[in-house]
Amino acid sequence: MDKPPKGWRYKVHSFSKMIVWFQDGNVRTFYSLDWKSKYSRHRDRTIGFKRFESLMDKYGRKARMVEVYDLTSGEVIFRYHEGKRQDGKNLKDKPLKS
Repeated sequence: MDKPPKGWRYKVHSFSKMIVWFQDGNVRTFYSLDWKSKYSRHRDRTIGFKRFESLMDKYGRKARMVEVYDLTSGEVIFRYHEGKRQDGKNLKDKPLKS
């Protein structure tokens, strides 16, 4: 997909999203930034996952559970529960919750 005329939008153009449940009860949703800058012409899924990894380094110790969803299919890609990673094939596939 080439860059849209009005630029990239997180909820519309991201390939995936990450939901973080913190130990203090807060919940945050992060959308993948799959482009290098607002002037990028194409999206790249690996850029978004690298940015998710940096967020995991930042919030990982404070998180109780983290789930990463593929926005095109709505399935869980992977989950961290109490610091242990579970890949999508080991999960019960459940639909995406908005």
